[in-house]
Amino acid sequence: MGLEYVRPTKVWAYFKEKGIRISADAKTKLLEILNTQITAELDNVIDKLPKYTKGQNKGELKRKTIKLDDLK
Repeated sequence: MGLEYVRPTKVWAYFKEKGIRISADAKTKLLEILNTQITAELDNVIDKLPKYTKGQNKGELKRKTIKLDDLK
């Protein structure tokens, strides 16, 4: 598995609160799915950042800071 964004203890606590049980063999797959979804959403946020449209830096990010307006 690549980067891990999800803390398993938080996930298991959430499911326990909802009254849902998870089998031992499903836990790893569930965390993989959650981490994949988080990676995709993070990529969407990055893709929304402004990019240069001209010059030798064309296609590169103009700014590398995520602002509140980028999250709307």
